[in-house]
Amino acid sequence: MPHPLRRTVLAAVSAAAILASPTGAPALAGPGHPGLVAGLPPATTPDIVDGHVRGIFDAGAKVVAVGTFTQVRNRDSAVSLPRRYVLAFSKADGRVDTVFAPVVDGVVNAVIAGPAPGTVYLAGRFNSVNGVTRRKLALVNVADGTVVTSFAPPVINGGVNDMAVVGGRLLLGGVFTRIAGQPRNGLAAVSAVTGALDSYLGDIALTEHHNWTEGSTGAKAGVGADKLAASPDGTQLVVIGNFKRANGVLHDQVLKIDLGATAATVANWNTDDYQPRCRAQAFDSWVRDLAFSPDGAYFVIVTTGAPYAGTLCDTAARWEAAATGANASPTWVDYSGGDTLLSVAVTEQAVYVGGHIRFMNNTRGTGGATAGAVGRPSLAALDPLSGVPLAWNPGRHPRGYGVSDLYATAEGLWVGHDTDWMGNHQYRRERIAFLPLAGGYTPHPSTVATLPGRVYQAGGVTGAPVNGIFVRGYDGASSAASLAPVANPDGTPWGATRGAFWVGGTLFYGLNGALYRRTFGGTAFGPPTLVDPYHDPYWDYVVTDSGPTGQTYRGVTTGYYAELANVTGACYVNGRLYYTLNGQSGLFWRWFSPDSGVLGDRFQVPGVTGFADSGGIFVAGGRLYRASRSTGTLSRMSFVNGVPTGTATVVSGPGLDGQDWRGRGVFISP
Repeated sequence: MPHPLRRTVLAAVSAAAILASPTGAPALAGPGHPGLVAGLPPATTPDIVDGHVRGIFDAGAKVVAVGTFTQVRNRDSAVSLPRRYVLAFSKADGRVDTVFAPVVDGVVNAVIAGPAPGTVYLAGRFNSVNGVTRRKLALVNVADGTVVTSFAPPVINGGVNDMAVVGGRLLLGGVFTRIAGQPRNGLAAVSAVTGALDSYLGDIALTEHHNWTEGSTGAKAGVGADKLAASPDGTQLVVIGNFKRANGVLHDQVLKIDLGATAATVANWNTDDYQPRCRAQAFDSWVRDLAFSPDGAYFVIVTTGAPYAGTLCDTAARWEAAATGANASPTWVDYSGGDTLLSVAVTEQAVYVGGHIRFMNNTRGTGGATAGAVGRPSLAALDPLSGVPLAWNPGRHPRGYGVSDLYATAEGLWVGHDTDWMGNHQYRRERIAFLPLAGGYTPHPSTVATLPGRVYQAGGVTGAPVNGIFVRGYDGASSAASLAPVANPDGTPWGATRGAFWVGGTLFYGLNGALYRRTFGGTAFGPPTLVDPYHDPYWDYVVTDSGPTGQTYRGVTTGYYAELANVTGACYVNGRLYYTLNGQSGLFWRWFSPDSGVLGDRFQVPGVTGFADSGGIFVAGGRLYRASRSTGTLSRMSFVNGVPTGTATVVSGPGLDGQDWRGRGVFISP
């Protein structure tokens, strides 16, 4: 399955443009999504009768799909049309193209834009196209499916699984060992225009099974690359697949390559997080797909493998592209808790993942939902900052094998799969569907307030009504202004609240063992709403058809709610909710999405103490501010990369400027 952004942009890039940039790679842009796609798929796709879709490409007026299918029908038609492994249809109305019908004698794994408009590359396990010998790789015309004869690649002795165009070269990943009689172990480059073998990747060899060993009873698959993803600027290539070593050096299932102007070299980057075997009896390797973010800052890898504690099996994980060195670790990991993830597409607003999943945010799950899990049938959109699921939840049930391809374009998100339905048996979209950007929604912003600004103290303010809320102006350094009351027309019991924090125009706070949210622009509060993303009325009572009898997609409330009675301060910073607990000296945090309200697992900032007396915390300008419950003082310390550092300095308090900072919720807002 080709990388979604690569397929989107290269449709409009000619061979001349590809060859023109300094490294030969165009400066690729993302799909330009201002929000998330809609959950309602229009009825402008054909019905693919069998198999599953492995790749999709938007060729303008037409859409080309490839996979293991053999037949297709026009919508509302009972007449099956033979289309083995590749088909095209009208993007406007979904009618099957009767002119584009290339005869391919084997499965097609990938499709991407060709070197000139109106052409596409096909890669897979075939040996001929329209009777013309094209072993594993071909270039065809979108207009009529004819072979472009000027592109004549050499003989490839094994299947090609994925492709990427960089620097006038077509980079190939697969299970081949020789091309044109020359040794090429899993990776190769050919001319994007002629198909002639190029030495660009010739010095990088992928070897050894990830799981299977000689004489073992585990699953055995071909060794090589399964998926490739080129960075948007064309300087990096990330490869995943069934391999253990690159050029004899341990690079288990994942390899990063530096793409120079004239030579490609193994990058100074490695991780051991994909070394575990993860149900070797079923999977030789367990990485399944990857994609770069539109800005090239990070890439995401999704996996299968069963829920083995402490591993990245059945997960989506974000990796920073600029990281170097050995033993790299992901920025975040989201666990399905026992179900396969097969596909990923990254836009400006979301990390879309698909597969056979029932739940996400399910770290301790082993086939069922555990604390924090949210139901996400087949599809999920993850917050790029935190990795926890956004509110988006159109779903796809029954799940079948799963969503095998996700492909983002400027107009929306294509979904390739293997069953007949989207939603809960709601929209009949056999094996291919489109989710348009129009009709979607913009996720909740993650902006935070800073100083100078306004600091609010809710409940528990010394010498004030227990349920009052107050505000003061403060710049973070000089003497603080006196408190002024804020109107509380609905009588919110601020004295009973815990851990209030403001993000993106919304105030979140704990009350009676639950989390609430309400809009707040600095003067007037919107109505309070219970935050309960763990229960979805649409999906809670739908039986998953997996796991224990009668299991539904109903999630399980986060463990943070049980902690709320003891929360003494909270603040949101860059995808994380930091908080303090009564009588505990540590600083704790969980991943958090202000869009959905989903909270991740609890972590403790290592080596940090001194927060047992906290009576409110907030972060501004690279500093963490802490109110003392015993003295009412406000102190600050440096806050770098999510960690408080240095010595705390008292900057305000009853003995300095006559101000008392104690409150049940202390937060800043514009």
